[in-house]
Amino acid sequence: MEVCKIVIPSHKRADRVRTSAVVANAVICVPESQRDAYQAQNPGVEIVAHPDSVIGLSLKRDWIARHFGNVFMLDDDIDTMQRVYTEPGEKSQVDRLTAYELIQACADAARQAGAHLFSFSHVPAPVLYNPLAPIDLAAYHTGCAHGILAGSWLWYSPEIKVNEDYWISCLNAYEHRLSWKDTRFYFAQKGTFVNPGGLSEFRNVDAEEADFRLLQRVFGTDVVTLKKSSAKSKLKHPFQKTLKLPF
Repeated sequence: MEVCKIVIPSHKRADRVRTSAVVANAVICVPESQRDAYQAQNPGVEIVAHPDSVIGLSLKRDWIARHFGNVFMLDDDIDTMQRVYTEPGEKSQVDRLTAYELIQACADAARQAGAHLFSFSHVPAPVLYNPLAPIDLAAYHTGCAHGILAGSWLWYSPEIKVNEDYWISCLNAYEHRLSWKDTRFYFAQKGTFVNPGGLSEFRNVDAEEADFRLLQRVFGTDVVTLKKSSAKSKLKHPFQKTLKLPF
């Protein structure tokens, strides 16, 4: 039984959609003016078009959520879905049909738990996986792979340009308190910050700063804070954020 539609938002990457080879039964969602180009480059994949007036990833995600109801959104540059709980030398990658079934199972578990926002781990390192707590009920949900179930009070602000994942994670904590994150699996991206098209034409330091200020203004300076650089983790830009959800 299909609990949610799996949708790949894309923009100006007709010949570079990787995700449809990673997850079965996914559709690609693009502006109406790009439909023919995507159809030509992605034979056998369903293309769903939104109006060209829907500009920017936040508005695109909002349109997708309203159009499909129960939906799981995957970025178009996903390279693999992997198991996080692995031993050295053990195969971690799952096949595309298994990936589809895992998403449906996650959506169904979230629904049964009363959650509306659901996703998988954003940390691939097996050493950071806790086998005694495979499900996180109060977590950040990565933008590259997350889902929303119908009936929520969730929406994507048009003011958020490049951090819609932080917005939806904070909004869900405020409105619903509960989310569902299966930390046993992880979606790996490839070439995210060097791939033309997509969000790259909107992402810059000014946009990161504006998003940071907006998130702090709406959700509070105790919830949205600046990430600190360390010897093991260097910041990519000065407005990298971290969330401290109080639930």
